[in-house]
Amino acid sequence: MPRTRYIAALACALFAVFALTATAGATITTRTVEYGPWTIPAGNGDPHDHDNAGMISNEIRFNVARPCTGCKLIAIDPEMVDASTGREVNMRTGPMLHHFLFAAAGKTDSTCPGTGSGALGQRFFASGNERTAIDIERLAYGYEVGSRDTWNMDVDLMNWSTETRTVKIKVTFKYATGTDATSRTNITPWWLDVDGCTTDSLIEVPIGFSDTHREIRAPSGGRLIAMAGHIHDHGVKDELTNQSRSEALICSSVARSGETEAYVSPEGRLSISSMSTCIGNPVATIGSGDTLRLHVQYEVPVGHPAIDDAMGIMLGFIAP
Repeated sequence: MPRTRYIAALACALFAVFALTATAGATITTRTVEYGPWTIPAGNGDPHDHDNAGMISNEIRFNVARPCTGCKLIAIDPEMVDASTGREVNMRTGPMLHHFLFAAAGKTDSTCPGTGSGALGQRFFASGNERTAIDIERLAYGYEVGSRDTWNMDVDLMNWSTETRTVKIKVTFKYATGTDATSRTNITPWWLDVDGCTTDSLIEVPIGFSDTHREIRAPSGGRLIAMAGHIHDHGVKDELTNQSRSEALICSSVARSGETEAYVSPEGRLSISSMSTCIGNPVATIGSGDTLRLHVQYEVPVGHPAIDDAMGIMLGFIAP
């Protein structure tokens, strides 16, 4: 082979190797993990009667599967499916994802260390039946999953149909590895609960409009990168303000109902189908020790009984 052709071939080969190395060193991967199954007992056939629905109440599973190790999570998208068919199930046909949460054992929870559901570890993701996804891929941040981390899971499921239903929770994760992971700043989750550090997070709300609120001292300072709320049916929104900064609005997570048929009961009742998210770089800057006020607003119609199992939670992610 002539020397010039040899050098050119060698250069091309080296370029290919370097390109492959760069690609291998910075990877974003999508992986779906299924949890379960759970068989939810039968209910009485009335979508409105939560007291007589089939229930699995706050079942805790330890050391559940992680999508990766030595990585940083950049998106999480939850779903609940029929265990045999893999198809989405929702309140239209009976099963409801009341809530589930993931907690990283061995990591200290920022707002309820060692107490309430914070005893499971650092709570870093949760979903109600609205199944809100969090996606920060476009931002230079991620939630670190260490090689020695273990995850715990708390699951609460309901079923109003007159037949038992076997379901799985399916979660699609997107995560960064290699140089993409190391270049991203680690974020810390804050779990803000209007019921404080209890184990059930349940509050009572009256008929008509209500604004239940709780003041929370910011456990650290930093930049809020993402936040989303969770409320139950007849909820209007979760809202976080900074009382230490002239009551400045930090995030308003607004409920929407009945956006798809899956969230409409057979008799036409609309159920919460999404919560808006706040994502930015940053959404807000918070000082250590700032007084934050969590507002939880409901509008319960006349003729409906007062609600004794409402919730009001916001989950945020803070960068230094």
